[in-house]
Amino acid sequence: MGIVRPLTVLVVEDDEDTRCNLQDILDLDGHAVEAASTVAEALAHPTLPATEVILLDRRLPDGTAEELLPRLHEAAPEAEVLIITGHADLDSAIAVMQQGATDYLLKPINPDALRASLRRLAERRAMAARLVQSERLAAIGQTVTAISHEARNELHGLQLGLEALPRVLDDRERALMLIGRLQEVPLRLQRLFDDIRAFAAPLQLERVACSLSDIWQKAWQSLAPSWQTRDVTFSEQVDHLPADPPVDVFRMEQVFRNLFENSLAACPDPVMVSIVCESVEAGSRPAVRISVRDNGPGLTPEQQTHVFEAFFTTKHSGTGLGMAIVRRIVEAHGGTISVAESSAPGAEFVILLPGGSVR
Repeated sequence: MGIVRPLTVLVVEDDEDTRCNLQDILDLDGHAVEAASTVAEALAHPTLPATEVILLDRRLPDGTAEELLPRLHEAAPEAEVLIITGHADLDSAIAVMQQGATDYLLKPINPDALRASLRRLAERRAMAARLVQSERLAAIGQTVTAISHEARNELHGLQLGLEALPRVLDDRERALMLIGRLQEVPLRLQRLFDDIRAFAAPLQLERVACSLSDIWQKAWQSLAPSWQTRDVTFSEQVDHLPADPPVDVFRMEQVFRNLFENSLAACPDPVMVSIVCESVEAGSRPAVRISVRDNGPGLTPEQQTHVFEAFFTTKHSGTGLGMAIVRRIVEAHGGTISVAESSAPGAEFVILLPGGSVR
């Protein structure tokens, strides 16, 4: 059985004869081969980020596999690492596999053993690629089903309204009310397609230094038509004024607007929405923690589990993409968003953004 496809391989070996022998075998089988003889050369090699397989000598002049492996995983996260070792180093090579190496080869290198190891590796990568493709197709199917369902509901309502319109033309007030409802249908369909486009499109962040408070205030004011005629209290608290991390203003406004919209939809009057921002440490690094809380009915355990999933919604109308988009935007900034566990009433979402420090 042959190799599934040619691979990009980096040979890291200080013994010239072994290195040349490996290169000859790999070249003969059609692989794209590069070589390095030291740790420093391997880490500085221009092809390292795109490398699929690294053949790594257990001992190099400036370091060992144990020392190099974490740095290789960081520089080439998609690469598989095969350890090259002698019999005396076998126990150490097996220990290195516990750090994430894929396989090991004993010196002197047997060409058939090398080919068999690469074949297993290539077949595993191909299987993983097929799994990813299968998951993508399943996601596309789920998306199409959800879109069809939402669009069919709107079009069905439109059809019923158009059928009823001739019967109420003599009643101007009822006719105008019905026409107003019909005019909302294309707006809801446009919202559906806008949400899908926002969810599917790649995020291109344009980060600038700005005040997070200004962003959430703008988001809150944009929703004024939804709360001006209601009994609503909005409060903010910045315990330790942070040096705000650079963010994409438009995208972060989307985040806060979605959270505020959900609170306004879930809470009966009087509504209380509060936001708390503070500097914290996350993994010994400075970060900004933003909490958005309301006094509504909160989320059930099941809702907490699924709230960030695409097409999951607790509303009578809506695409179910809002919170999935929120998570995507926050994660694109290198942050996290989660549902806070609290005995207090209402729902609380916590955003953690890297960067920022106490001024």
